[in-house]
Amino acid sequence: MRWRLLPQSGFRAMPWRNGGGTTWEIAQGGFGGDEGWHWRLSRAEIARNGPFSVFPHIDRVLTVIEGAGITLRLDDAAPRTLYTGDEIRFAGETSVDCNLLDGPTRDLNLMVDRRAAQFRTDGPMTATEGAVLVLYAFEDVVVAMGQERMTVMAGDAAMGEGGSAECVSGRAFVAIISPRGAA
Repeated sequence: MRWRLLPQSGFRAMPWRNGGGTTWEIAQGGFGGDEGWHWRLSRAEIARNGPFSVFPHIDRVLTVIEGAGITLRLDDAAPRTLYTGDEIRFAGETSVDCNLLDGPTRDLNLMVDRRAAQFRTDGPMTATEGAVLVLYAFEDVVVAMGQERMTVMAGDAAMGEGGSAECVSGRAFVAIISPRGAA
């Protein structure tokens, strides 16, 4: 597996589509000749209460990583409160209203275009040929790829293509993203 370390100093800051916060893009990628991205991993600061941007055709995973937490109302469902470490999955078409519990939070967001890609966030860290493995370190993480070891510092990320790896210490968010229909 070929790995690339993605230090947070290189994350690209951009305002939210609806102006309600700031996103730092960690990594993005695609599978084929289409314009734009098929998947994106980012860290966001939610600075105030309000709606999330709508992203048609996108499946999302949000994990609270800093702050007191948030309460989300997805469409007409009962509100759901998330604290540091909690994760929620939802479709990008969903109407999401967010309320901060006690000041701004930081969240990790994985967005995947379901028309072109599929993903998983559990099971072994094995990326088949053509698939991408992305990792965000919640704390310092040591990743083993056979006999090789790599340390990813808290707040940094790493990305690899094809092959297997294992977190031997530390906590991290890991996703394996592959083209739609791939094994």
